[in-house]
Amino acid sequence: MAELIRWAERLFLIPLSCLVIYRVWPHIADHPHMVLFLASEVVGVVLLLTQRRGTWSVDIYPLIVALLGTGVGLLVVPAGAQLVAEPISVMLVMTGAGISFLAKIFLGRSFGVVPANRGVKVVGVYRFVRHPMYLGYMINQLGFLLLFFSLHNVVIYAIAWYAFWLRAREEEKFLEKDEAYRAYQDKVRYRLIPGVA
Repeated sequence: MAELIRWAERLFLIPLSCLVIYRVWPHIADHPHMVLFLASEVVGVVLLLTQRRGTWSVDIYPLIVALLGTGVGLLVVPAGAQLVAEPISVMLVMTGAGISFLAKIFLGRSFGVVPANRGVKVVGVYRFVRHPMYLGYMINQLGFLLLFFSLHNVVIYAIAWYAFWLRAREEEKFLEKDEAYRAYQDKVRYRLIPGVA
């Protein structure tokens, strides 16, 4: 079952990542800062393909939340009204993409979409919050939304952000079975936002 989930994860995420790359690439000339956003997507695909095996959650709800949280955010469209000066959007996209990129690098082959225990990571950006990748995605997506504001993108990101929260909660339910993760929770209090939640 775990191997089936592993392949489902890949077959779901890789085409969506290719879609977002296809949609964003034509806008690189006007918004070169989006290269980091695309690089983060490419790193995610490579890490999925080289992923380390671990103990997987085989429950359906965490699987759906994980795929929804990851996949829906990739359905945005780079079109809409620009709400802020581009440097503000650039700062948010670069900061968020940088955080999520670093989170992926620190996870390395432990990166995945579906809840699994491939070892507890406690270094780098994981010293500040337990789910820095989701924090990075949210900051990045806020920058994207301010640059390409539309009802479509607002709905997509509202669903994605709620799913990130649910996903973090479901991952932690699974990982709390590991004593090392419980010790990590005691050391790093916040899930997503330092000092808040």
